[in-house]
This record gives sequence, structure tokens and C-alpha cells, in this order.
Amino acid sequence: MFKQIADEELEHYERLKGLHERWAKAEKWPETLPLVVKETVVKDVLMGTIKKVEQMPEKDEDDLKAIRVAIDFESKGVAYYERLRDEVEDPKEKAFFDLLSRIEREHYLSLKEAEEFLVDPESWYIRTEHHSLNGA
Repeated sequence: MFKQIADEELEHYERLKGLHERWAKAEKWPETLPLVVKETVVKDVLMGTIKKVEQMPEKDEDDLKAIRVAIDFESKGVAYYERLRDEVEDPKEKAFFDLLSRIEREHYLSLKEAEEFLVDPESWYIRTEHHSLNGA
């Protein structure tokens, strides 16, 4: 999951770096820069990992701590891109920063799901497998 997020963050960095270079030359939002980034697939990583292993390893407090640090980082990223989106006027800029904020939010939610899995795997399985107790 961390590798997937890191790859996506690197793409964001490269896109923003290119945007800055164009902006510095023209001193305005570039018309020709493709303002798209790949959609995130990080939400599929946890489920894919769980399907591949026969027995889940014991919970590791270092793993949980790393996930919680990442959750904090991603929540700050969401707030940052939302602030940028709300401060600009150009519709293309708004759309670009909104896309980045949504991807950061998806990272955040995926990490929260991983945190839930590590803290309370039984509840996680019940929620994700849609079991219900209907009394019948």
C-alpha cells in the first residue's frame, strides 16, 4: 500500500513540477499542459493482499504506527489541496486541485481501512463481507 501511495505521490510531484516550470515561463496557468493524473488504485491493495495470503501475520505495532503517521500526512494533503482549490479562480486550476484532493482523500480512506483491519480484523471482515444479523 505504501509503495502504491508513494508511486502516486511521485506522479503528483512530477505533474506539479511541470506545471510550475510552465507557469514560471508564462506567468499564467498553461493552456497546453494535460491536467490529468492517474486515478488511485490504492483501495484495492489491502484486499488484494488479504486474498493472496493463507494466514495473516500477527499485528505489528510498528505497522500500525506507520499507518497512523501516513493517515495524518494524507489528511494534511487533503486539506492543502482543498485550500488551493478554494483559493483559485481559474476553473482548470480548481478542477486540477480538486482531483488531487480527492486522490489524497482516497489514500486517507484506504489507510483508515488498513488501520481498522489491524486494530479490529473481525469487525473489518464483517463490514467488508457484508454479513448481517437479521434474526431469521
